[in-house]
Amino acid sequence: MQRVPNFLIMSLLLGSVYASSAVAAATPLIVPQLLEVVAQKKCLQDDEQEYCAEIRIDLESTGVDWLDQALLARLAITHPEEDAETFPADISAQLQDIKQQANAWLVESYAEIKEAREAQEPYFVGYDHSDSIRFIAQRNHLASFKQFSYGYSGGAHGMYSTSYTLFDLNTRKQVLLPDILQRFADAKLLQALRELYIESYADYAENWLSDDLSEQAQTFLTDNFVFNEQGLTFSYAPYVLGPYSQGEVRLTLHYAQLKDILKPEYLFDH
Repeated sequence: MQRVPNFLIMSLLLGSVYASSAVAAATPLIVPQLLEVVAQKKCLQDDEQEYCAEIRIDLESTGVDWLDQALLARLAITHPEEDAETFPADISAQLQDIKQQANAWLVESYAEIKEAREAQEPYFVGYDHSDSIRFIAQRNHLASFKQFSYGYSGGAHGMYSTSYTLFDLNTRKQVLLPDILQRFADAKLLQALRELYIESYADYAENWLSDDLSEQAQTFLTDNFVFNEQGLTFSYAPYVLGPYSQGEVRLTLHYAQLKDILKPEYLFDH
């Protein structure tokens, strides 16, 4: 058998090292910095009581332009019908767009407060809109973020939710649930989440869990997930799998439970 010359072996090895280095160099390192996008408040004084419209929007920017644009798109008050990845020309234009939306929201909300007070509606106390995104962690080319949104427009209570997002810094795309699952693993994941929910929230399962498998899949198999030290956590807003008083329902599947469900590269316990 003909032997491969040593210099050729070394060339191949060096080429492999250089290729790996190039991939590493192409992966940006996130350095989060808090950016206040909007902080506005306008109040109506009436009989020693304030009725306010308040809006707050902020995020931890990453220093990576395409990623900051994707995050800012999630903070927009109004969302155009076109492709969500179509952003204004640059970040400054996108920030200006959100500020204009916020100002329009404030003007409209304040006008409704005045109208409600003139009509002497006793239950009404104001408007509130807050939205923030925080950087969680970076693992090689994967970066995860947490978004907390809250809105109030009168009544007994406001509505809130926590959304998690995972981005691939090399492909410049959000990582969705189908991206991390093995082929045909949806049914296994659905079964694991359903069993965990019934075990953890037995008091709610009878009234909040549909008997229809397709509806169960639509509810449980969400892109709202986050990796952590224990495994994979799925988060569900109030009223999805329980009453408002329960708050958000979170279901965590440990890595040992996910070995036949997740692709090997997403099993972070080893």
